[in-house]
Amino acid sequence: MRSNRLIRLLPAVALLTACAGEDPKVVRAAKARRDVEAVAQQVRTAPRAPSTGRWDEAQLTQRLVNAGLAPRPDDSLPSHPKLPVKPVALRVGKAHLLAWLFADSVARRKVSATIDTLSAIPKGQANPWAEPPMFVVHNNLIAVLVGGSDRQRERVRLVIEAGLPAPHR
Repeated sequence: MRSNRLIRLLPAVALLTACAGEDPKVVRAAKARRDVEAVAQQVRTAPRAPSTGRWDEAQLTQRLVNAGLAPRPDDSLPSHPKLPVKPVALRVGKAHLLAWLFADSVARRKVSATIDTLSAIPKGQANPWAEPPMFVVHNNLIAVLVGGSDRQRERVRLVIEAGLPAPHR
């Protein structure tokens, strides 16, 4: 009888032992998957606002999710240029995506005219990037992607350059 109880407890003990010694990489990957799914769920359930033709954080996130890029908020901002608006920071795979959203394209043009498109920083500022950045502008948005694979970089660029739906008239 005692051996029967012991046999029934062995799977539970094995499970507890396995959980206690979980690989930190596995734990981080599981957390990242949960974070990505949470963002995707927010996008799926968010009410659709009429398009204004201007980027906002929700539209950017939605477009990235729809493209299968699995963005998630990222509070570990890499060093970045100082621009007049605060950037939206997202993690896309291993890459950092910083997006500055301006009131309109005129305000964005005033700032983007001062930026060196190869280094993605305003002329005269020190280069903060650890890796070569990708610089993309569209309408009222300036985006800089740091890191990531060439394929991932191209996908982010295409998502942004494809633009937004035209506003309804």
